[in-house]
Amino acid sequence: MNHPKRVFLIDDDEDDYYFFKTVLDGFEHRIELAYDRDGETAFRRLSEIDTEFPDLLFLDWNMPKWTGKQCLMAIRTLPGYSNIPIIIYTTSRDAKDKDDARRLGASYFLSKPTSISQLYQELDHIFSFDWRLERE
Repeated sequence: MNHPKRVFLIDDDEDDYYFFKTVLDGFEHRIELAYDRDGETAFRRLSEIDTEFPDLLFLDWNMPKWTGKQCLMAIRTLPGYSNIPIIIYTTSRDAKDKDDARRLGASYFLSKPTSISQLYQELDHIFSFDWRLERE
């Protein structure tokens, strides 16, 4: 894939959105970022027929309203979303959360880094994956 064109972030923390956007803006290639603050709103948007599929979807695990777990399960039921890479993006470092996420269809589990430079490195690493292999 190398540098997705469209990324969707679902995260209730606007500071995390700001850091995420700052890092994406730092990549050489332009990356379009869609954002919702809660899983329920994101699910409705992703359900709309005219919504373009993201190349990668980042999902916070610990959110009010719908938890990341609930949101992940719901998104995976949407037509066309069974093979979209979903990266759990969370403050959690709990092995049980990681196991639950993988079991429910997450493609990757990323504990939120503590600095912008670390986030840049992590996203660069994630963007280097050939997600098409994951989908087959």
